[in-house]
Amino acid sequence: MRFWSPQQKYLLKVLNITGCMRKSQVLPLLRRQFDISPNAIAPICRQLRDAGYLREFNGIISAVGPQYEPFIPQALDLIFAILPREPLYFHRESRSSLYAFGEQSGLLARVFHIAQKQDLLALPGQAHFAKQKVLTVLLLTDAAQTAYLPDYFSGLIAYPDPTGKLTLQQHGGGKQHET
Repeated sequence: MRFWSPQQKYLLKVLNITGCMRKSQVLPLLRRQFDISPNAIAPICRQLRDAGYLREFNGIISAVGPQYEPFIPQALDLIFAILPREPLYFHRESRSSLYAFGEQSGLLARVFHIAQKQDLLALPGQAHFAKQKVLTVLLLTDAAQTAYLPDYFSGLIAYPDPTGKLTLQQHGGGKQHET
């Protein structure tokens, strides 16, 4: 039987929720929860990989199990930018969403991946987006989808530019969310 460090247990817990992350995202994740050195990341990941608990390919680490959703690393980038330097609690309600609750700020950041125009038509109604201390981010596949956003949606939208870098902009005046 293996005994894992608190950092390894936390990383496995987050990976079981998110499914994957970039290896470069492990340090900011663990630094929020623990006072950890950058030199500790490689041994933490190596031990978990050697024991068969995670996979590593092309700079992405993933939990062993069902296939992960490719939008998750971008969603984590957005969450880390929105909730800097505070411990996070992650939750998933569907394959196309990732929630993170900031322990200190009390802010819930919801990232929804919208792959095509039809997915925008299935967004919840206006009342669903009017909650206090909730920031909703729609991660779009491309900028053309912004034309189909409902008028009542107030939050952030993100989409990759031609180089793959995420563009982030406010939609709906920002009256329904805090930043």
